[in-house]
Amino acid sequence: MYRKEKPLPLKSSASSLTNNLTVFISPEKGSMSYAVVHKSVVNVISSSLDGSTVTNRQVVCKEPSAVQQNTPMAKWISLPNRTVLVLTSLRGIQMFESDGSAMIYWHALGDPSSSDTQDQTNYGRGIAGVGDSCICVGTQIGEIHVFNVPAKGTNILLKESLVGHKHPICDLTSGPNKLVSSDEQGNIFIWSLQANGSLKQTESVIGKGVPCSSLVLWNDIIVGGYGDGQLRVYCAKTAKLAATVNAHARWVNAIDVAPETGRILSVSEDTFAKVWQLKEGTLPEIEYKYSESVTDLQLVGGQFIQKGGRGFCVTGYDNSDITFFVQN
Repeated sequence: MYRKEKPLPLKSSASSLTNNLTVFISPEKGSMSYAVVHKSVVNVISSSLDGSTVTNRQVVCKEPSAVQQNTPMAKWISLPNRTVLVLTSLRGIQMFESDGSAMIYWHALGDPSSSDTQDQTNYGRGIAGVGDSCICVGTQIGEIHVFNVPAKGTNILLKESLVGHKHPICDLTSGPNKLVSSDEQGNIFIWSLQANGSLKQTESVIGKGVPCSSLVLWNDIIVGGYGDGQLRVYCAKTAKLAATVNAHARWVNAIDVAPETGRILSVSEDTFAKVWQLKEGTLPEIEYKYSESVTDLQLVGGQFIQKGGRGFCVTGYDNSDITFFVQN
């Protein structure tokens, strides 16, 4: 179904983080960009759509501390009028222009001067865009910060903080007027965008103590990837469980969805990247389509590179390549 293509080399290897790959397609510039985290540096590779030209850039996480910290997550968020590269770390949230050339916003997390070590760190994890101008970022203490991002300039404001999770946020995903969040106990909360622009919790899924490390939302279908190797499919309107798949032998580190077709990509520490097909209905269904093992590589990131799911790429821990698979 898919064939392996020539990889793109990174300047440094991928860290062992969940969702450690983000892809930004820019049709107007005729380019595709890939970002992978290595410790406190984000490696950004941009290539033309035909692959003839490739450029590298490194975005350094600018910590207001002498101690260099890891970056738990990096992700491009495309709002209707602007695309922003968002980085989270143990000390705060940073937003950059889409090419990583300039930092446009910094939001501190935690209090380094506090005598309580738990107050000193409050890392950010889970990033998603909602509505026309909002970017949401999850935190270690379970709050979700909602930022209002203008079409241009640096006047980014913290709009509200959503309270509901009692455990550290693992991932966020979003759809039209909807936000979905997961945490380290496997709880999933569904938030709806209200007429006044605020987000209100409408449904929830009670977890079983296993982290839901990655989330996607497609046509009111939620798919979660879990630390026990399972994929679980839920109806976003009712939060009812529709299907459970023992998809992988080890931790699911990332999942992605092809928006035009409903194909799902899941990658795991068990070396496998697998492709599934979602089917809509009163109770959604999921069907196995394809799997490929990347030998001796714990996969930490995976993304489709085309909206129909005709190609995807993956990253692996301590490996300096982005590996590509294209449909036959």
